[in-house]
Amino acid sequence: MVEKRQLKLQNSPEFVTFLDSLSKINESAILEVVEGEPCQMTSLISSSDNTLILYAEFLGQSANYTGRHNIPDIKKLTRVIESITEKDLKFIVNSNNIEYKDKSVKFKYHLYEDGFLSKPSINLEKIKQFNCEVSFSLTKNQIQQIIKGSTFATDTTKIYFYTEDGQLKAELTDRARHNTDVYTLSLGEVDFDLKPLPVNFDNIKFLNIINNAFTVSINTQYGVMIIDIETTSTKLKYIITSLTQ
Repeated sequence: MVEKRQLKLQNSPEFVTFLDSLSKINESAILEVVEGEPCQMTSLISSSDNTLILYAEFLGQSANYTGRHNIPDIKKLTRVIESITEKDLKFIVNSNNIEYKDKSVKFKYHLYEDGFLSKPSINLEKIKQFNCEVSFSLTKNQIQQIIKGSTFATDTTKIYFYTEDGQLKAELTDRARHNTDVYTLSLGEVDFDLKPLPVNFDNIKFLNIINNAFTVSINTQYGVMIIDIETTSTKLKYIITSLTQ
């Protein structure tokens, strides 16, 4: 008799946060599971305009198989998992669906067939080896302040990061257009120089800030911003491509 494929997770907000991080960027995702105790779950996903790519990792309790699953609707899966009250979650993973059953909740979530979804065409190892000349920390509060500022600077979809007089600045405006309102926030003193790097502001709003502080690294040669956010069980690596001025 063939052993059923099982995936065991602890019912915690962190797994929901992992799924939510993916759903902010795309409604569907390929989820790869690597056998072990703990097991590793990973996904590589991109925004519709390909200016934002997220590589996400999550450590679960255990899995007795290694496989790839094509998730059609991440938010739908998240909602049904949030309805579970049991402490430990044990899923049966079939060829085209995921099953769950306890004393109060039972569901079967169907998956896309293999090959229906494709991963972003990016060399993740090359990105990890990037020489980033600029690196700094940001806080959850600073991002929230920037988002509040966007209610003033409503005529732009760009945010510029740059240095001025030894201060790191974040500026909401569009330097390619005339008569655009400007909102600038100082992010603290730094010991490096950075020419204005414009990125899509939506990509900053898509960040799932799961702890109070996180690291931002910039490769100025390629105009790539890499944001690493981690907890004990979750790792999120956001790769953001800069825009033209």
